[in-house]
Amino acid sequence: MDGVSLPTSMVTGKGRHNWMEERRGSLMIVATVLATMSFQIAINPPGGVWQSTSHEEQGCEHNTTCHAGTSVLAFGESNQRRKFVIFMLLCTISFTASLSTIILLICVVSLRNKLIMWFLTILMFISLVCTAGAYAICILMILDPLGETVQLLTLIYAWFWGGFTVLLCVGFFCRLAFLILKKFFRFLCCR
Repeated sequence: MDGVSLPTSMVTGKGRHNWMEERRGSLMIVATVLATMSFQIAINPPGGVWQSTSHEEQGCEHNTTCHAGTSVLAFGESNQRRKFVIFMLLCTISFTASLSTIILLICVVSLRNKLIMWFLTILMFISLVCTAGAYAICILMILDPLGETVQLLTLIYAWFWGGFTVLLCVGFFCRLAFLILKKFFRFLCCR
């Protein structure tokens, strides 16, 4: 190849090992950042928390006592409360998927196994999509009074991520089906 040489790690076969270790490190960093973000959101929700126990005259919903340390948006109007529940659910799913990835990577799971690599990729994908969904819900909650334009942009954002998610899920499952069928036919041919 006209003056182009391959790195010695690729020639000796160590390149795949290095690539796998780099992939492990990348997954660990992404999972840690997402887990940190989700944890921070849970302990410091948008809108803040009630600083002292409040009642209706201090801005709490009718016939409700808002206890100190609880989320302000969780005790807002019922539409806000519904958005807040979805927001916290998405953050919890993201946190759980990220922690699961970290635990699997710490337990020295072999990344050479394609099924495990596929599973870790799916976990990170779920975490990222839930983080994007939580962002969209958060924007709707805190910018609700700004009107139609913000709602339209957030809706477009949500549809983009929904479509992107469906497209990638179809791709992932087609790839998995291909791998399974490939193994199955190899098993039938080599009997």
